[in-house]
Amino acid sequence: MLNGKGVADQTVSLLPHPTKREEIQFHQLPEQIHVRFVRIQLSTGEYELLVTNLMDNEIYPTEEFKEIYHLRWGTEGFYKILKSRLNLENFTGKTAESVYQDFYAAVYLSGLETLLTQDTNARLAKKETKFSQQVNHAVAFNAIKNQAFSLLSSDIDSEILIERLESLFIMNPTVNRSERKVPRRQRSARHRLSYFRRKLKICF
Repeated sequence: MLNGKGVADQTVSLLPHPTKREEIQFHQLPEQIHVRFVRIQLSTGEYELLVTNLMDNEIYPTEEFKEIYHLRWGTEGFYKILKSRLNLENFTGKTAESVYQDFYAAVYLSGLETLLTQDTNARLAKKETKFSQQVNHAVAFNAIKNQAFSLLSSDIDSEILIERLESLFIMNPTVNRSERKVPRRQRSARHRLSYFRRKLKICF
């Protein structure tokens, strides 16, 4: 379906694996789920397969899904920050309490980064440059995680710390090239496992 051949829009029923059926019945969950597969063509010529529960093709025509998917990109980008930049899924413990702690710490840190960078982003947006600029998330998260406890509990004036952070942000922006197309790099499962275990730097 992703090679451009076949139907571009179809509704299918997803059934659970037979070994999970008893568990699904115990929790009174539906034994099948109806979803819609929509194939869209990207500007690169590649095809993307979307799975959705927007079933009505009159209200949600196939040709509009490319734009709808683009509108979700801000949300997708936030999930990417949580999973990649903050390494959310690499929990520090195996207990439920550890998972809760790591999750809320990651969400809190992302919110703190948003608050501390919004003024700098506004200043960068006013600069007259060839490409628009914004705060570099890598720089911001690394700086904030090193200053988080000082901001929350130190006797040092928080305004001084915030000014230092904003100076760092304004001097290390990243360029927003909206038309830039970066080809996806296909990595083996073995390579990804090695990266997460040995090379990925934990944010906190």
